[in-house]
Amino acid sequence: MMLQRLGLVLLAFSGGVAAQTGRPLPEHPLPGEQIPPAGQIAPVPADARVVPGFAGAWRKAEGQKLALEQIQRLEGLRTPACTQFKVRDTVQAAPDLIDTQAPRIHHALERWTVEACGAFRAYDVWYRFQPGSSRLAVSPSEEADKPEVEKTLDPAYRRLRELAVRRQAEEARGQVRWLSLPLPADTLPAASQGDAQGWSMDFVPVGEDYKEWTQLVSVQAIARRLAPSAQAWLSNMQATRARLCGQKPGPVEEIAQGDGDQGPTLETYLVCPRVPDTNFAQLGLVRVIEGPEFLYVIQRSWRLPSGERAQVEAASAAPLDAARAFLKPIRLCNPTHDTRACPAPLPR
Repeated sequence: MMLQRLGLVLLAFSGGVAAQTGRPLPEHPLPGEQIPPAGQIAPVPADARVVPGFAGAWRKAEGQKLALEQIQRLEGLRTPACTQFKVRDTVQAAPDLIDTQAPRIHHALERWTVEACGAFRAYDVWYRFQPGSSRLAVSPSEEADKPEVEKTLDPAYRRLRELAVRRQAEEARGQVRWLSLPLPADTLPAASQGDAQGWSMDFVPVGEDYKEWTQLVSVQAIARRLAPSAQAWLSNMQATRARLCGQKPGPVEEIAQGDGDQGPTLETYLVCPRVPDTNFAQLGLVRVIEGPEFLYVIQRSWRLPSGERAQVEAASAAPLDAARAFLKPIRLCNPTHDTRACPAPLPR
């Protein structure tokens, strides 16, 4: 998916009125920000995270800093003014909205919880991604709740707030499930795509080319109406690998039975001693989790010089151990109810 450099015009809501903040602000390019399918913004590495939670992991540092600047400005306008605050958490407040009419616009809403001068306050952070004219609006959440303000809001922002109320109700009923995916520290996003039937994201180690990787993390979410079961999906992967690589299909193992949070979790080990038309072997450990909306397929793959299967597998001891350690903590979870069990949630 093509990355785009987006200029950012910064707006803020103060006292319920949308206004330019102080003197006119220059445009701020956001390298790496995308206008992808809903929820498919690539994660950022840990050393580029300015605030905790969702925004810290899924927004570029430039956007995080601009939101912080506006919160600081709004806190300074209070009576009495507050000059000391700390962001305690940031969450995706609602599913993203994509306007597919030209020009294509991506709307997103986050809820930031701030501790300021002894009080906890919530701020809406609304992103409107559009090539050349993207903007970020920050508003105290209680201001936008006022009836006289709500009716003046941008339609997309108003709709996002409606979806946020619905999501809060789902969370209260325990219906929200996200995929917790703690990525290796040296791993960066390489590609993503998605549509109404699901989405996928690929990650490679820092410094590696996406086409010539030695290690790869691949994550897919397939709509349940298209995916009969984890067993069927992994069996099909084994059959496909067997045809391409001349190997007998391997076993599919059940790792965990379903519980109240997710369906069963299954795993399989794929081996190809020589990928056709190449001089390398490719191996992968694949885990599939049955969720309420999606079948999640998580694969840790690696490449080695080609050879006989026994030789290739002997050389794979360390990568296989790393793959097992990576897959072990991955699960579906409710980040609202238990953040400890959901340390690295991907947007659903």
